[in-house]
Amino acid sequence: MSPALRLLDPYSGEAIPGLPRFCLERWQSLHETRARVLLSESGVEPLTLHELRERYGLDLGLDGVELGYGWTQGSPELREAVAGLYEGAGPENVLATCGSAEANLLAVAALVKPGDTVVVDMPNYMQVWGLLRLRGARVLEAWRSPANGWKLPVDRLVHLIEEHRPSAVFITNPNNPTGSAAYERELGELAEAAARRGTILVFDEVYRGLEHGTGRRVPSIVEVAGLSQAVATSGLSKVYGLPGLRVGWLVADQKTIERAWSVKDYTTIAIPVLSDHIASRVLGSPEVRAALEERARRIVAANLEALRGMLEEQGHQGLLEPYWPSAGAYLLARVPWARGTMELAERLFEAYGILVNPGECFMLPGTLRIGLGADPARFPKAARELLEALQSLQRETAPS
Repeated sequence: MSPALRLLDPYSGEAIPGLPRFCLERWQSLHETRARVLLSESGVEPLTLHELRERYGLDLGLDGVELGYGWTQGSPELREAVAGLYEGAGPENVLATCGSAEANLLAVAALVKPGDTVVVDMPNYMQVWGLLRLRGARVLEAWRSPANGWKLPVDRLVHLIEEHRPSAVFITNPNNPTGSAAYERELGELAEAAARRGTILVFDEVYRGLEHGTGRRVPSIVEVAGLSQAVATSGLSKVYGLPGLRVGWLVADQKTIERAWSVKDYTTIAIPVLSDHIASRVLGSPEVRAALEERARRIVAANLEALRGMLEEQGHQGLLEPYWPSAGAYLLARVPWARGTMELAERLFEAYGILVNPGECFMLPGTLRIGLGADPARFPKAARELLEALQSLQRETAPS
């Protein structure tokens, strides 16, 4: 077996019969706790409870919280705060989940039956793609293209909806790993086609609020298509810098919420009561919420500028071919000189202690996804170490 195939082995095949191994999460789990330089995260620098209190003036009031099970669908306060993020939604349209990952799982379980035809936006975070296979769905892939900046392929999606009448279309907007975002016009075209064919649009919107430099906010699909035609998932991990709370949510019509809640009885039952309490305080304060979104945009803007400057320096040209993102906290880049980016990422980790994500985990061999959410005080040093390591590895691969 070649070295490249040996490297792929822990990340390919099946976790259990019918469920593909989750390459990205397995890659992260096997490496991130030992990484010296961590550039694999897709969210911004996590906050501390001290920062929430002192910098953002949030009275957490934790001493009086009873450490019971809490509300299985999320507390009334949390569901009301989440509903306030979506025009036309009420608390009855919200189910609180353990991160957006559980929200995605519950959406698949509640909306897709074995044998259903579904469409998946590609490339993508591969959780839903794998869960649909476990569910026994017929999966049609709608691939974005780098030729047009990885934009949402609306024409292709409309064609698939018209021809195959899928029960659901699963999209990540803003997209992970490309950082491309779709706005009202594209979403409106998609919503019209879905309404004609009775297709549900399921959008993972966990990076919504981390748009770059345009002043425009990505609209939620439930606001464009309506709650009867669309489902949104999101959470506090990526934009808000609170991944340790493990708080996410599902927004949908009441019938879908009830079905997903019934499935949740088999998964996590309830989110942690402390997490529910803190999330309610964060999302219930428009000022704090806006400040955290602004913090995320400021972090990524500073790191993008730093990386762009480094790539323009003498000796770094041609090292990476970046696809500059319009949203999110990561950069997808092609490595034109590398034979395999899984092997390259493994060499970066083993020889230099630097962790980035190989494109093979997104079905994009020949690319790397680089995190842009680290503290801007530390990011330039980490990025420079990455580029210097890549430069050394490039020299090793050059013909003698």
